[in-house]
Formats: sequence, C-alpha cells, structure tokens
Amino acid sequence: MHPALILAALASAGGVFTVLPGQPRGGPLLGTLLPILVTVAFAVAVSGRPNAVALMAGAVAALVGSVAWAVIPELGGALVVGLAYAERSLRVRPLRLRLVHVGLAVAVGAGAGALAEAYASAPLLYRSVAVVMCAVVSLVPFFMEADAPGVRVLEDAAKQLGPPIAAALLDGAELLRCDTSLLDRETASNVRKSWRSLEKLVEARLAMAGGGGPTRRGETAAMVTAMVDRQITEHIASLTRAYAAVTTMGAAEVGIDDTALRDVHARGEALDEQSRAIVEVGRR
Repeated sequence: MHPALILAALASAGGVFTVLPGQPRGGPLLGTLLPILVTVAFAVAVSGRPNAVALMAGAVAALVGSVAWAVIPELGGALVVGLAYAERSLRVRPLRLRLVHVGLAVAVGAGAGALAEAYASAPLLYRSVAVVMCAVVSLVPFFMEADAPGVRVLEDAAKQLGPPIAAALLDGAELLRCDTSLLDRETASNVRKSWRSLEKLVEARLAMAGGGGPTRRGETAAMVTAMVDRQITEHIASLTRAYAAVTTMGAAEVGIDDTALRDVHARGEALDEQSRAIVEVGRR
C-alpha cells in the first residue's frame, strides 16, 4: 500500500473527526459543505482512487452521519465510517471476511465517534490528541486485504460484454490480484500506465456495447469492436508476460544464490568425516 495513500486517508479521517463533533462551524453554508467535503475525501482515500460508488457513499455518510451524530455520536460515527468504507467492503473476499470488514468499520466508527464527541469541548491539545487517535483507529479496516479497484471494473465488464472478450477480462482481474512488490520501479511505472490504458479501452468497449447506432453502420461498428477487443487482449497478454518475466527472474536469482546450500553441504560433509573418524577410533 502506497504511503501517500495512507497519509491521505489519515489526514481526511482527522478532518472527519475534527469537523463533525460539536456545533457546525463557519456558518450555515460552510457548516453544511465542510462535513460533506471531508467525508467524501475520506471515502475516496480509503477506496484507493476516485470512483462513483465512493463519492456517493461519502456524500450519504456525511448527510446521514451528521444527523445521527447530533443525537447519538456513536451511531453517527458508525454510519460515517461504515458508509465511507462501503466501496472497499465490496472488494473484500470471501463473504465471511467482507462481513468482518463491515463490522469492524462500524465498530471502530462508533468508538471513534464517542471519543471525538467526548473531547469536542476540551482544550486544543487534548482535542488534537483525541482526533489523532480517532483517525488512527478509523484506519484499522483500511489494512484488511481487498481487491484492487480495477478488479471490479474488469469483472463487471466481463459480465456485461460476455464471450469471447469476457475470458480475457477475467484473466486480467486475476492478474490484478497478483503481488506487484517484485516489480522494479521502471517496470511498475509501465505496468500502471498499461492498466490505465486498459481501463480506458474497457470503458470505450462498454460504451460501444451500450449505445446503439444506425443499421448502415453495423459493419463499421463490428470492425471497431473487434479492434478494441484485440487491443484489450493484447494489453492483458503483455501484462501477463511482464508479471511472468519478473517472477521467473526472481526465481532464477534465488536459484543462483545457493550460498546457503553450499554451506549446508560442506557442513554435512564435515560432520560425516567426524563421524567416520569417531567410528574408526572406536574400532581400534
């Protein structure tokens, strides 16, 4: 997980637990907009990138959570944090862990809401410490493993488009679940660019599938569709080769670095020599 993403989530969570507790700040307009802005920022940060589900969940969390917070702070905190994590919860697998993720988000939200409200009128130093604690606690569900945002994009596209392109899209979704820590910086940068290009191609393909055109353009549309499908398949094949090459190189490096094996072998031979010497002495 990128450190910048963690810092963004931490900062936005701090904004949530600074703005929502206590009375509205900055007048009616700012007092209404500010909770929405910080909550949407928190939802987008824990989602990993801007998307429609995270934006909608953040806005709903701010509106519903603000109302509930005024009555029961624990309920307000649970709603704000739970809804902010809604998009990420959808990407947690299997279902058992998804339910754990939802429950954890609601629980830490309730606890953080109670703590933030308890120190809402405290001196600045104490309140600042409470806000930091709330922000840190609210990030606990963030560290549960979830699929990358692009996985849902590719899986949903595979369901909508169907065969034959569905198989390539599902292969791409599985590839996104692979560990990218073995990739060097340059390769990782190229891979990220390729994934972005692939998502644009998938969006274009979905737009073509969803929009109808005049009958006389049917042949042209079919040619363009085939071209886009071919580009999608080639992108996924190239990404697969890149991941496979890095994995193979890592395995080769481990195989070449057999110092430990040679040390164990030498130690074993030395012990064999000592054992034979002891046996010979015993016979004499």
